[in-house]
This record gives sequence, C-alpha cells and structure tokens, in this order.
Amino acid sequence: MEITCNSCSKKINIPDDKVPQGKVFSITCPQCKNKISVEPLGTSGEIPSVETANPSPSERIQPPEDEAGLDFTEEGQKTALICDDKNKDVIKSFLNELNYKISIAYSGEDAVNRMKFTMYDIILLNEEFDNSSPENNSVLKYIQPIPMTTRRKIFFALLGKNFRTFDNMMAFVKSANLVINIKDLSNLKNIMKKSVADNDKFYKVFKESLRDAGKV
Repeated sequence: MEITCNSCSKKINIPDDKVPQGKVFSITCPQCKNKISVEPLGTSGEIPSVETANPSPSERIQPPEDEAGLDFTEEGQKTALICDDKNKDVIKSFLNELNYKISIAYSGEDAVNRMKFTMYDIILLNEEFDNSSPENNSVLKYIQPIPMTTRRKIFFALLGKNFRTFDNMMAFVKSANLVINIKDLSNLKNIMKKSVADNDKFYKVFKESLRDAGKV
C-alpha cells in the first residue's frame, strides 16, 4: 500500500501484509509528522490518501522492514511508547489500566524508528534505557530537538533514580513534560492521570488563546 501524506505530499510505502485489515488506522508521516488516517480497501472501497501510481525511488519513504518498528492504531485510540528495560512490565500494567495501546521499544534505535512512523500520545523513557547514560541517551537526544508544533502533541515523561517527581524545573531542563523518580513507580497511575490532565487543560487554554488572537 502506498500512502500519500495530505500535508507534505510525501509517499510512504507500507508492505501489504502489515496493513491492518478491515479497520481505520493511523500512521505518522516521517517527513512532517502529520498524523494520517487511512481507511483500508474493503471498508468503503476507496482510499483518498493512497495513490495507485508507483512513486520514484527518490520519493519513497520506506518504513522499517521489521513489523515491530511500525505501529498502527485504530482511529481515536490513545497510544504510549515505553522505553525502559527494567520497569516495562510495571509501567505497562498501569498504562493498560488507563486504556492506552502499549508499544515497548527493545533498544534506542528501535524507539527512534517507531517514533518516526507513529505519533505517540505518551512516551515514557528511563534515562538509562538501553544501557545508556543520562548524558548520552539516544532517545532523549532525538526527542529534545523536535519542533514545538509537534512536541506539544506528545506527553513525554522521563524516569530516573535521581529525579524528584513533579520537579518542574528539572522537567524544563530535560525538555520533558514530567520527571518521575523510579521509587515512585508504584504510584505511576495517579501520577500520569494528574499530569496528563493538567497538560491537556493547559494546552486547551493555550489553543483557545491562539484562536482568540487569530493565530490558528
């Protein structure tokens, strides 16, 4: 299946055997980070965002060969990416209770690969993920320079053994929405519920202010 981004017109070539059958799904354009909604053949019979003509090799953006690197979601489904070698099962359990579809990265390279093709609602990263140091974490280095127009759509939580949970200044320094001390993981469900709700409330007011100012 070849999908054309309706924002930047880039083409994404997805192997047919990896396309969810009979349901609407979403994928993030790796070029502009636009979230593309795709309705597979067999549901309505047409796919407005899919072109039948083959693009030239230079125009194609190839998703990873490994299916694990390409996450599809049903329309409206909240998604989360866990990047934590040691605590992934605990984190997954709490996020499942909050009704998130969970993806688990098995390396820094895998995490970055997933983020190129999926716009996650929540990303939880241990600063020592994939045996990295807090100063040399490849996932953190990928997230920090993401443009704010895209970043504000992602709730990014950074976990570490030296953080003070809810330390807003440290979160600002690390370009995160929230920092969490590993010792507080037992209360992760309540921490995430409060923090995500506060973040959503803030950006709702922010967007309303932009709209009132005529900037959106």
